[in-house]
Amino acid sequence: MHRAKYANASILHYDVRQRIGKRTCATLRELGFRHIETVDNAQDLSKLMRTRQFELAVYGNDATASGSMDLIGQTRQYEKSSDPYTPMILVSWNGGSEMVRKALSTGTDQLLLWPFSTGQLGARVDALISARKRFIETEDYLGPERRQPKGRRALSHSIEVPNALRARVEGRPDLAPSAVAIQTARARLGFIKIVNVAKRICAIANMLRQHCDDAGFLRHRAVDQLAAIQNSLSVIRNALALIEQDHKQRYCDSVEKVATELSRSAPSLNGRGLALLEQAALALRLAIETNVKTVSAAPAYAG
Repeated sequence: MHRAKYANASILHYDVRQRIGKRTCATLRELGFRHIETVDNAQDLSKLMRTRQFELAVYGNDATASGSMDLIGQTRQYEKSSDPYTPMILVSWNGGSEMVRKALSTGTDQLLLWPFSTGQLGARVDALISARKRFIETEDYLGPERRQPKGRRALSHSIEVPNALRARVEGRPDLAPSAVAIQTARARLGFIKIVNVAKRICAIANMLRQHCDDAGFLRHRAVDQLAAIQNSLSVIRNALALIEQDHKQRYCDSVEKVATELSRSAPSLNGRGLALLEQAALALRLAIETNVKTVSAAPAYAG
């Protein structure tokens, strides 16, 4: 453990339950942390997220508070956080499967259930320094890759992001969340994001083609699935503009043209049109993946 070096790390601690929050703070102090900024309301938390960077965020989830998970999830939003890659631990009393699912969807690095010991919290902190998971980005998620891809797939579909805690504890400014490091990571994740979205479009197109003779399926699913493709195309278009890959927009145009034509006759869809949709979706995916492999293999960031 690195307890002797924790004293210089800054902690953002949020918990609306003051009694529980004090116990968490006491445990953090036992580990050696001294600079702990504690807040218990949404307004102060949102302000600190936007205006200051912290080496570690420890959030207590109040399962009874409406929007609690959404508020915590703002840490991973570029427009609402000064460091969307802040190492994060989410603490909760509720170990129910639905709560765990929602907690992990916030993009937290670690989930820790009360009651926990100083050693258990210390192990989570150590993991954020020495074994932090690589990050991925999809349409609605930014955070650790929790699946277990192996080999080249693992490296091409996730990246190491700036790690403020490790930078502080190990004296590695090159790992810190500087403006350049954040922008570089965001661009690299943007490539990964559009690959994931393109894969989703392919999956929808394939599903619709496979059910082209199933009138009941098409009646209940066709309209919504075609709309989902259009929404996903908007995500890809925005990402392509951000990463300066506008020349790929023509592949989006091809998918959009076919999807629009099919939407006019939905839910009655013909096999030829669905085959064209699948072909256009595959062409989009292949065009995007060609560039992503190159970018994912590029060096990380410089602090």
